[in-house]
This record gives sequence, C-alpha cells and structure tokens, in this order.
Amino acid sequence: MSSCVADCKAVLSFWAPVEANPRCYGEIILLRLFETHPDVQKLFPKFVGLSKEQLQNNPCVQAHGEIVVCKLTEILKANGERKEILKALAESHAKQHKIPLVNFQIISEVIVTVAAEKLDSFGPDVQTALKNVLKTIQIDLGACYEELGFKE
Repeated sequence: MSSCVADCKAVLSFWAPVEANPRCYGEIILLRLFETHPDVQKLFPKFVGLSKEQLQNNPCVQAHGEIVVCKLTEILKANGERKEILKALAESHAKQHKIPLVNFQIISEVIVTVAAEKLDSFGPDVQTALKNVLKTIQIDLGACYEELGFKE
C-alpha cells in the first residue's frame, strides 16, 4: 500500500462526520477561508462584496462548500486512483474559473485547521496524514495545470 493510500485510509477513519454533513463542514471551511484570506473571496463571483454576515447561512456558500467536501471525500476514497478526478478538477479550475494553483494550498491549510478543530480525536498523526494527502493533491493538480498550459 502506498503512503498516500495509507494516509487516505487514516484520514477516512475520522472522516465520517464530514462525509455525513458535507454542507455544514463545507460552509465552515469556506467561511474560514474568506475570514483568513479575504483576497480569495474575489475568486468566487457569487460571493464578491458580500459581508461576513451575508456569507453566513448563505445557501450558495453552503452548496459550494458541499461540493468542495464531496470532491475531497471522493479523492480520499479513490485508493490512489485519483488521476481522472484531479484532471477534471484542474481543467475546470484552470480554464473555466481561472483559479491560481496557490489557492489549493491555501484552502488545504484551512481544511486541516477546521478538521483539527471540529473532529474528535483528529490528532497530530491524522493531521499529518491529511496534510500529506492534500500536498499530493496539490502536486498532482500542478502537473495537470502544466499539461493544460495554465500559467499563473
């Protein structure tokens, strides 16, 4: 078993609450992202110019957060067979949404922070496993971006 697959399995052993309520966790992740990196909010056309109060309990924020969490869960469950998932993700984010690759690093940091705060027993070993998985995703996305000719 590769280290990435082992890391995915370690994360998944604590991931059930996130998978059971992706809309809630996704909203928390996006709100934290906008709070800690307000400049990133401009990359989300639906959310540009909205105040913190307008973002809270916003169905569009919840829906987008749910998509983020569901896609990450899909990648975690792919048992290392994530190439096609990441290729499609890179294509939409590079070509359609024009999202610079660095933003995957930023949201990854937020995901780890939120998981550590919200998931019981999500200790240092599992945090490290999640960081490793997210770093591997970033590297693979970078390769996909490069194949697409996307320049930041």
